[in-house]
Amino acid sequence: MKGEEMKKIAKGFIIVVVLLMFSIGTCFGLDADTYVRVRIRSPRGYNEHAMLKGYDNIHVYEKNGNELVELFQLDTELNFLLDTYYDSNLNVQLKNPTTGPYHVKLKNKQFSTFEETQVEIRNLEKSIDLCFYPYYNGERYEITVGSYVDENTAIDTINKLNNNNLDSEILCGINKNIVVYNSENNIAFMYSNNYNIYFTSYNSNLSFNMISIDKKPFRGMMGFYIIDESKLISINYVDIEGYLYGVVPNEIIPSWPIEAIKAQVLAARTYAMSCLDYKSNYGYDLEDNQDSQVYRGYASEYEDINKAVDDTKGQKIYYDDKLIKAFFHSSSGGSTENSENIWFEALPYLRGVQDEYSNISPQTEWNKVATKDYIIGKLQDDGNDINDLYGIEISKVSENYRVLECIFLTDIGKITYKKENVRRVLGYDFLLSSWFTTKNSNFFYFTNESFAELSKNVIMQKEENTGSSILDVIVDLDDEELDSSYEEINPSTVLDTGNIDGKYLISSTKTASVNKNSTAFISKSGISIQDNDTSEYNFSGRGWGHGIGMSQYGAKEMATQGFTYEEILKYYYTGVTIK
Repeated sequence: MKGEEMKKIAKGFIIVVVLLMFSIGTCFGLDADTYVRVRIRSPRGYNEHAMLKGYDNIHVYEKNGNELVELFQLDTELNFLLDTYYDSNLNVQLKNPTTGPYHVKLKNKQFSTFEETQVEIRNLEKSIDLCFYPYYNGERYEITVGSYVDENTAIDTINKLNNNNLDSEILCGINKNIVVYNSENNIAFMYSNNYNIYFTSYNSNLSFNMISIDKKPFRGMMGFYIIDESKLISINYVDIEGYLYGVVPNEIIPSWPIEAIKAQVLAARTYAMSCLDYKSNYGYDLEDNQDSQVYRGYASEYEDINKAVDDTKGQKIYYDDKLIKAFFHSSSGGSTENSENIWFEALPYLRGVQDEYSNISPQTEWNKVATKDYIIGKLQDDGNDINDLYGIEISKVSENYRVLECIFLTDIGKITYKKENVRRVLGYDFLLSSWFTTKNSNFFYFTNESFAELSKNVIMQKEENTGSSILDVIVDLDDEELDSSYEEINPSTVLDTGNIDGKYLISSTKTASVNKNSTAFISKSGISIQDNDTSEYNFSGRGWGHGIGMSQYGAKEMATQGFTYEEILKYYYTGVTIK
């Protein structure tokens, strides 16, 4: 007996030592000990159903604090379903389901291990013609049977158990449990919603753990969690370097110079590490898309990029001994931007820098055309009850040329959007950056004739940004102000904006309304016709992305010119250190 106990102790010690390899570090720990949790949206097609496939038996782990403890093993192919209503093909069916989230649970039968539960299930099935399966409630294993659409359909099972002297009760797990089916379409395991349960297998050909979800392979482990009361999300639990293998090829072109790739590796590693949130209510730290970084798992890996990750292992970017938010973008258009001019917080290491290196990008200059109906539709989608658009004015621009305030003149008045919100409304794929100007013929500046010539340069500068026309009237300036040079006068005190559509012209003979067709203007230089109804708006811009931090095309050009990855990073991130 003592010999058996010693074997168990020795075996337990070995398991603990091995599991320490999976322990989770902190932001300031060693990367080798750091894991990230990534929500996998692609290739997931449904919120209620996912398929895992292993390279040998699928091993089930539970994360307790900083340790992963193996619970048991299952078949090589498993289907995971949200505990809800399904048809016979396991498609969600709420109207006429054949299976549902009601289960019968045996009373007074709880076990500490999966194996003990399975032994009891085998004993039960010898005398009772029912298919039992283990249920894990987060603390103990219980025995359950069936998936019923309501309590009434479970009565026969309860009576059958009572006849065998087994007390039971109804367990309703709708949107609370995760049901695991084996390849024979039988329930192999069910557990309460818990993002600390993970599944993986060992790939002997590659010599590391990985798992395939919906036919797409990922390093590390896969877990599931129910959010928003009805969504079964998948979470890849993977070490930071394995994560980078699947990120960097999707964020930079693998054939680019190695120093640019290394700069991208450090930016991606630092960004990921700065996002770790072990108290996340949703059970993950990062998304697999542009909301975090584009991550596509093992299938997207490149050998050269993996080497760049390995060669810079553990290196991150710091400011004042703290990890930075290492934002990056495709191309700046010629100048990066201060963080507060795009979002809100002024971060000392995210300062705008002149960036001629970025001008090799094909998106250095771009042009887009939008119909009036398109813009009206986008404004309506954002909750604005409008029917007509008269013009667009860019009223504020940052020192680095990004739009800080954009005004849409509509039939319900001026609608103002600040900073990146105008891109959000019109579409990030439409406005590639917030460095843009727009031209339309229906928005006007009003000033008086005596000031028009004096402020010509000021007006022309604003006209380049808005494409607006200069008309007449409005402003009271005394002679002292008129004697001043235009550079000393704030344009906002002498220029007003508006739309002439629907306004009235008053003359000595009659009052007439201005219609949407056109208006003729007479001056000493002749007659000009102004189109009052703009059907299209032209946008001209520079760069692609938010413009904060490192420009990827800029990094490519700097690497081509011989700069190291450390020099590239220190150029785009002000005052940082690398360690």
